[in-house]
Amino acid sequence: MTRPLETFIDELESKRRRLVVVNGAEAEAQVDEIVGYFGRFDLETTTVTAPGLPEAFLVLTDGDACLGAVGVAALHAYLFDSLSGDSIDDLTADTRQRPVVEAFLTRLDGNVYSLSGERRRPLICVSQLLESRAWHRGEGELHAGVQSLATFERAPATWRRYRKIADANVATTVYGRPEWEPDDWGSITAYADETGDRLGAFWFVVYRGPEPRDDGALLARETDAGRYTGFWTFDSETVEELVETLIDDYQPSLTRLDK
Repeated sequence: MTRPLETFIDELESKRRRLVVVNGAEAEAQVDEIVGYFGRFDLETTTVTAPGLPEAFLVLTDGDACLGAVGVAALHAYLFDSLSGDSIDDLTADTRQRPVVEAFLTRLDGNVYSLSGERRRPLICVSQLLESRAWHRGEGELHAGVQSLATFERAPATWRRYRKIADANVATTVYGRPEWEPDDWGSITAYADETGDRLGAFWFVVYRGPEPRDDGALLARETDAGRYTGFWTFDSETVEELVETLIDDYQPSLTRLDK
């Protein structure tokens, strides 16, 4: 049985893990950007200098347990570089470190990280993380609620990114108030919330991948102007329920635009 989106936000609680930066002085700029992705979502961040260990890597811990480790350069390339360009060539960087990076990220599975009164920037960071994961997988389905479809007009790079993801064989669906339409939706499926009463307050990116370990979701509600409360998670059961809710409870009441 599915349920309204707001109940996911109201019911889920956050858990906390720690991100340890080891010997990161020589990669300070990259470390700062990575910490910007994770530092505001209940991931505590600490810095350690250990001369006997390699340069610039990250360790994810849970209490005394080490959950995973990854090089700063490899993680930064995965999070920030894959979707930064406008051409397909920009998306075909060296992928040898991808399994290591994704193994590190999947150590977050099963945890729910809360957002409370956040501005847009941290939501953009998490959204791009999930979008990057979808593009790298090249299959599955991606659902994105952007409140108003005019978001894509104001941020053309975001629109190009979604076109790339859809063209990479990811079933991509966008939702929002119909305040903008492209000349061609391409491979993207689009649903309009004509009045904004159904989804107009929600920002979400939900990716259901080919395997449960690939899944991830961000869901937030605008509670005050420019301020959002919600969560992000890699828990596959939550992702599955969100996808079913969007398809079964929301799509039938919205207007299909891409046909």
